[in-house]
Amino acid sequence: MKIVVYAPARGPWPDLSEDLRGMICRAAGENTVVFPSSRDELVKEGADAEVFYGSLQEEVFPFFPNLRWIQSPSAGVERQLYPAFKNSNVILTNAAGIHAPYCAEHAFALLLGLTRGINRYVRNQTEHEWRVIHLVEITGWTLGIIGMGGFGVQMAQRAKGLGMHVIAVDPYRADKPAVVDELMPIDRLPELINRSDVLMIACPHTVETHHLINAENLKLMKPSAYLINVTRGGIIDQSALIDALKEGRIAGVGLDVFEVEPLPEDSPLWDMENVIITPHSAGQSQHRPRPTIELFCDNLRRYLQGEPLRNVVNKELGF
Repeated sequence: MKIVVYAPARGPWPDLSEDLRGMICRAAGENTVVFPSSRDELVKEGADAEVFYGSLQEEVFPFFPNLRWIQSPSAGVERQLYPAFKNSNVILTNAAGIHAPYCAEHAFALLLGLTRGINRYVRNQTEHEWRVIHLVEITGWTLGIIGMGGFGVQMAQRAKGLGMHVIAVDPYRADKPAVVDELMPIDRLPELINRSDVLMIACPHTVETHHLINAENLKLMKPSAYLINVTRGGIIDQSALIDALKEGRIAGVGLDVFEVEPLPEDSPLWDMENVIITPHSAGQSQHRPRPTIELFCDNLRRYLQGEPLRNVVNKELGF
């Protein structure tokens, strides 16, 4: 059996280290593992591949006629769910929960940056200007979380450490984690938005969640409330968000993800004082490669032994 691992250097992520490659080879046993470094090599190796690690683009998928399982290194898999793949029998597993700790840290970095004025103080520092601005405390605030998977739980854990009251909605989860004060069904989303001092998005981007935070729901937010998104940009209607910010209907926004990436240079979001922007970097960590490969190796052993895989994606639901 052939296993193709495609993880070329990209942005801040280097090639897989020899240590991690060795880990994969040990998990594969006597099976063949290849590490193509280019698209041409990838296409060449696909003909007899059964297992694939990485993100398999739509135009490359036809070159993998014998594929049975893809392990995605990401939690979000909407780009993998093109028609040819969705209509195939290929199993997809994702990295849900693996990157949740660093994304939750990033969400709170954005929130605290806004509430403690760090973004504005950095601007003052650049101008050598000593000026105290109005700051707010989040202790005792209500944090509303949309989605109670790995991201949501990690956000809730950090919120409790900061003395916040945590409420959440989730359409599929009924068991309330200990770090959540109230878990509600999705039909109570308007109530959650209206009660929240901070709204954090922790759900995947699917047909159901596209533009979930729209003009109508933004009107439900308190004028003093903050919105934080480190999951997927398409969950927020960006045009409606810009209108809400221009009209002063919400206090501030922290965004790591956008509907169009990179964020266009002419987007009004760049110049808004109460917006902090980071370039889809919440999933970064010095530890990122290892736990992702460890998950793949565990799933590979399960696959070889005919056991159920972890993090199997429902292609219809999108997660």
